[in-house]
Amino acid sequence: MNTVIDAIGKIRDTSSSHERVNIVEVMGRHCGDLALYAGLAGGAETIIVPEVDFKVEDVCNRLKTTQKRGKRHSIIVLAEGVGNAQDLGREIVEDTGADLRVTVLGHVQRGGSPTAFDRILASRMGVRAVELLLDGKAAKVVGIKDNKIIDMEINEALAMNRDFDKNTYEMAKILSI
Repeated sequence: MNTVIDAIGKIRDTSSSHERVNIVEVMGRHCGDLALYAGLAGGAETIIVPEVDFKVEDVCNRLKTTQKRGKRHSIIVLAEGVGNAQDLGREIVEDTGADLRVTVLGHVQRGGSPTAFDRILASRMGVRAVELLLDGKAAKVVGIKDNKIIDMEINEALAMNRDFDKNTYEMAKILSI
């Protein structure tokens, strides 16, 4: 996520100086969490994820509204599972006439250095995994919940429902106005 946020920041600099709309396509074929949290942290004006239906018309209307308010640049973060960034870009240009560029981050977003939090979390989880093995427990997964290291049966973890954070999605929409 930090690699994506860094890329969005650099793209925003160019977008602002050239008064452009930029679509940044990120990983997220079936899950929009990366797009949501990176878009929120990166200040994206529009975030498009698989969990929430969207219309190109709505994206265009949002761009037109911000342009009327004097904003001449915009970042759209698109999770790859929603659609093709190039196709979306063409539709936006046809409707708005915006100067638009597309950046597909692809596998570059998998790189980058872990944060201090990431490193400490990995250590905490690694210790718990070793403790489980020393206790003769296998077929477990280790995770974090409420900032506590937890473990559970792998089948239980695989069967869990994954809920999309619609409150954070709505917050991102409000903050980007």
